[in-house]
Amino acid sequence: MARPPRPERKTELLEQILDFLLDKTLADLTFRSLADGLGISSYVLVYHFGNREQLVAEIIRGIESRFDVHRPGADRLTVDGLVLWARAVFENSLDHRGRHLQRLEFEAAVQDVVAPQPRGNSATGYLAWCRFLAAWLEHEGVPADEAAVLARTFIAAVIGVLYDYVIFGDRPAATASFEKIVDAFIRELAASRAALG
Repeated sequence: MARPPRPERKTELLEQILDFLLDKTLADLTFRSLADGLGISSYVLVYHFGNREQLVAEIIRGIESRFDVHRPGADRLTVDGLVLWARAVFENSLDHRGRHLQRLEFEAAVQDVVAPQPRGNSATGYLAWCRFLAAWLEHEGVPADEAAVLARTFIAAVIGVLYDYVIFGDRPAATASFEKIVDAFIRELAASRAALG
């Protein structure tokens, strides 16, 4: 009789996989190299993740889930609350592990550009951040078209700073750049509110 599946085993494996990949690339990832690196059978990986594409999609979902702990609750965020939340999400990417997980996420996004069947995880995640921020801005009274542009500009700028951090690893410079982006965002929000009267 077969053993019943343990859903928590997949979660445990995913955390081990993310740690294993901190000094590797997705391009070089195979079931064999991963199984050897984790000291398990490749059949365990096939059982839990299916094929390589499903495995990589799960890896990207696992990387993106590192921000789940910072997701705002049902309460409406104030401007100060939004800034604190954005800071917490940003800082989550600034340690050694965060830097390399961000690197892997960028790698997956770039692969999608030329993939015959893009996974879409990165684009979906990016647009979800834009929609969240645009909805918050609209609730603050910013017109929908302006809110969409301001939200996407903010998210794109933060992603650019994270790219800079992945390349150079200069945490103080990344943090200073992030704070400039936040200041500009707050000024734009204030100007938009003032224009509405």
